[in-house]
Amino acid sequence: MSLVLAGALLVPLWLYGKLEITDLTQAVGRLSAGTLVPALALYAGMYVLRTIRFRYLIPAAERPAFVPLLGVTAAYTMAATLLPAKIGEATFVLYSKRVCNLPATSGLAALIVSRLLDLASLTGGFSIACFALAASDVYPAISWFTALGLGLAAVSAVCFFLSARGNLVVLLAIWLVRTCGLERGRLGKSITAGSEQLAGALRLAGRDGMLLRATLVSIPIWLSTFMFCALLGRGFGLPADLSLAEASFGSGLAIVTSLAPVSAFANFGTLEAGWVLGFEALGVPRDVAAVTGLGLHVVQVASCIVLGLIGHMIMGSVKRA
Repeated sequence: MSLVLAGALLVPLWLYGKLEITDLTQAVGRLSAGTLVPALALYAGMYVLRTIRFRYLIPAAERPAFVPLLGVTAAYTMAATLLPAKIGEATFVLYSKRVCNLPATSGLAALIVSRLLDLASLTGGFSIACFALAASDVYPAISWFTALGLGLAAVSAVCFFLSARGNLVVLLAIWLVRTCGLERGRLGKSITAGSEQLAGALRLAGRDGMLLRATLVSIPIWLSTFMFCALLGRGFGLPADLSLAEASFGSGLAIVTSLAPVSAFANFGTLEAGWVLGFEALGVPRDVAAVTGLGLHVVQVASCIVLGLIGHMIMGSVKRA
């Protein structure tokens, strides 16, 4: 069903961009090894950085070794990308518990904080791109760059705050449950007890300066993400004179739209929609934006699958050892 939905979302994009099969073949022909190899190196490097960040967010007494956690990160990322409705996110907790003996609450807390840092870094980088484009005066007809940048900066600040004090949100939810009398019964008490454990794990995640280190690691993670998109976008046919700010604007909007809770396979359709809207607003021809977005997404998913399978092999070797 997710494959069917992805196809249904891509059909309007194909029609909107007025694409032809020759457009795809020409785009693939333009992609050179000199572009693909550095892009894949950036993508693989992000997995290493994400593993380092996860280790910072896990208490020292429970912190797993790097290699097993790298396998978990790669395998979980594949599941999170391919499975519909974001249900693959839960595999990090499952894999890290089975392979690294990490308690479920600690794994869930590290996952929540890392995702909040991702949102904070994404919206922060997106806002910087908006401010840079507003200051450049290259697009005088677009008056909303500054307003969008301010809104994104506010979202980024909220996400950074929640990454540091996410336990307060859980404690507030527990208070509301108890105030409304929903704690009565075995299920209510079980949910409350589990939430209290999660609040405690969130309070411990990234303590002793580790949250700051995790935040600093998030910066090269997302800089690499924007550079990965810029390299492949140009390789598939985006204008070579596009600046990093312009590439970050288009790719940032694409990533934001891919977060929509739509159960399409690997976010096909939603990512391309944001990519086309973003780059078309910057004057890129509609067909060029459509074909480059689709090409980028195919390479990203293929890379994710390859690294995910390697991650499963690492997890299997660790368990056998």
